[in-house]
Amino acid sequence: MKISVCMIVLNEQDTLSRILSCAQKFADEIVVVDTGSTDNTKAIAREFTDKVYGFEWVDDFSKARNFAFSKATMPYLMWLDADDYITEDNIDKILQFKENKEDFDVAYMNYATAFDKDNNATFCYKRERIVRNAPQFHFVDPIHEVIIPSGKLLHLDITIEHRKVKPSDPMRNLNLYRKLKEKNVKFSPRMQFYYANELFYTGNYFEAICEYENYLQKDAFIENKIQACLNCSKCYYNLNNTFKAYQMLYSSFVYDKPRSEILCQIALYLCNENKFEQAKFWLKLAIGKPNINSGAFILVDCYDYIPYYNIAYCEYRLKHYKKAKHYMGLALKLKPNDVATKKNYDYYSSLC
Repeated sequence: MKISVCMIVLNEQDTLSRILSCAQKFADEIVVVDTGSTDNTKAIAREFTDKVYGFEWVDDFSKARNFAFSKATMPYLMWLDADDYITEDNIDKILQFKENKEDFDVAYMNYATAFDKDNNATFCYKRERIVRNAPQFHFVDPIHEVIIPSGKLLHLDITIEHRKVKPSDPMRNLNLYRKLKEKNVKFSPRMQFYYANELFYTGNYFEAICEYENYLQKDAFIENKIQACLNCSKCYYNLNNTFKAYQMLYSSFVYDKPRSEILCQIALYLCNENKFEQAKFWLKLAIGKPNINSGAFILVDCYDYIPYYNIAYCEYRLKHYKKAKHYMGLALKLKPNDVATKKNYDYYSSLC
């Protein structure tokens, strides 16, 4: 199997050589599309490939990515971002996968975008990463672009890491959505979900609530609906409407079994109200394993570390010191180098 790695870039001189050094170890072709860089991005790209193209930016990520796809010649296409990184063991997995003669249309990989102090992934989700080089596999939506999957799908145990070295403009995506609003572009349910997310991230809670609640009335991806309930709850809580904050979390149960992210959020609200027995109930329900292939945004620590840590705190507040030590010990096993966890474990131990 031969793969074209396709990228769109803009002023990425700080990270581009890092990801291209990874990609050249498995790519049969590298395509880099520059959308108007004013630094050394294009020169760096040319050190790795002669397929470097310019593309006039038109406020549409899908158009830029599809242009990159159009310049690729290999049977399969793989997209990457300039601030992505691939570890050696995952490069080896990609090389092994390339030897696979199995026919497929879309291959999903893990995308890890946040990490703890020990570099363990704390936030991850699945992304369509390699697709057949065919017209039906193209990006849609101008922001938070996606490829609609079809045909034979594979879920691979391969992880791409998103490792930023500098903060991005927090208003960029919201401003792009607002430009579309001004042009009276009709948002799909998926676009409305991501628009609501951008409003939430930037503290526009009233607007976000309106978008989330409107979105939840539509036929849409269940995992996004559950996430919308969680984010909308946080909006209400930030606006001091605790009743609606709880209500939004409980409403997520309509869509599927409770997610640990939801259960930990319920427990957080209860702890803030000193309702520690109730909080323990929800935290114990949260302990388990996430379904990494669900397509959901997964906060990994909500399935073990956060419940253990917070159950320990609840037990401490209830003066159950041996239980507090026990649960903090479970949390410490998961993050043995975390200073706060070790400090709390030693303190709870001193009370027994």
